[in-house]
Amino acid sequence: MKSWQLNRRTFLRGAGVGLALPMLDAMAGTTKAAESKAPRRLACVFFPNGVSLPEPKHRDHQEWHWFPHGEGKDFKFTKTLESLEPLRDRISVLGGLSHPSGRKLPGHSVSDVFLTGSKVGTSTYTNSISVDQVYATKVGEHTRLPSLALSTTGGVGQSGRTNTMSFTREGQPIPAEDNLRRAFNRMFGNTAAREIEVHRSVAQRQKSMLDLVLEDANNLNRNLGRDDQKKLEEYLNSVRELERRVIRSEQWLNVPSAKVDSTLLKLESTREAPVDYIRAMYDLMFHAFQTDTTRVATYLIGTEGGGQLSDVFPRALGLSTIHTLSHSTNKTEDGFKRWALWDQFLAQQFAYFLMKLKNTREGDSNLLDRTTVLYGCSTSPKPSVISG
Repeated sequence: MKSWQLNRRTFLRGAGVGLALPMLDAMAGTTKAAESKAPRRLACVFFPNGVSLPEPKHRDHQEWHWFPHGEGKDFKFTKTLESLEPLRDRISVLGGLSHPSGRKLPGHSVSDVFLTGSKVGTSTYTNSISVDQVYATKVGEHTRLPSLALSTTGGVGQSGRTNTMSFTREGQPIPAEDNLRRAFNRMFGNTAAREIEVHRSVAQRQKSMLDLVLEDANNLNRNLGRDDQKKLEEYLNSVRELERRVIRSEQWLNVPSAKVDSTLLKLESTREAPVDYIRAMYDLMFHAFQTDTTRVATYLIGTEGGGQLSDVFPRALGLSTIHTLSHSTNKTEDGFKRWALWDQFLAQQFAYFLMKLKNTREGDSNLLDRTTVLYGCSTSPKPSVISG
């Protein structure tokens, strides 16, 4: 049989419809060179308020401590992370990591620096670019979306307790999407020819406006002092970033979006049904990776310190609020176990996502083998000892 290779961006076209193909062997090729060009992806998942860490003398330490017992390949998961057992050869559990600057922040403000490691300050808030966006600058040009930011709470939130993990090179938070249907339509929705022309017209007007702004700014810059020039340059970096996004969106207008059956995802799920909602979020990330719509995705499961939206999940499970679970271990004998049950629930949903990646073939490998996934939290309150 004669060997041949399809381009990764090959589409089936007919009757005015374009359908994106899944990843086929003929796209990946069989040579090492082709393998080296296969998509490499990054997913970052954050959950708030740390994990349950009963001390060795506590009765729940053996079964409900978040970290596995033992070292090397012979480690043993506790009940908390036992859902990850089928993936143990692909997982590294790390502890004791620290952003030095984060230790100077209030306990529930450190989610802002989870992916930046920046010294954000308390009186004047200044963050830096997040690691997902660093990677997006390297691979984002190859996909429809440079990155995908998701969160349970949506938007930006407030400084110190943001609703997103993603930050631009200027340290500005990137709004996260919490609406499942809206996120799906953004990635896989149908766009009629008339809508495309409207988008194109808007993009061209935006480009013209930005060109005028940049030209005027260059003239203004000559008459400013050094400090003002620096401030203006920081502002113009944001304008240039917007310009790049406009140009990018225009370039993709004529490229059909990948087609994904919406019935495969429970897009009508609400936060009141935590299993369906969280898994639908993971499904969005999975299909975004599978169709190469993006190679970078983040999901913030809850806001540090809790809140009305974040606390819906544990309450639906019959548990206390996130904040109460993590601060009440010294009030009841089962405080650590109840907190660990929340940790266990989150791990089960995470395992669901990893198994979907692992069970999806791509070329001579699978999606998980080509995806780096960071899953973790920011900090845990100091454990309280309860004899038992």
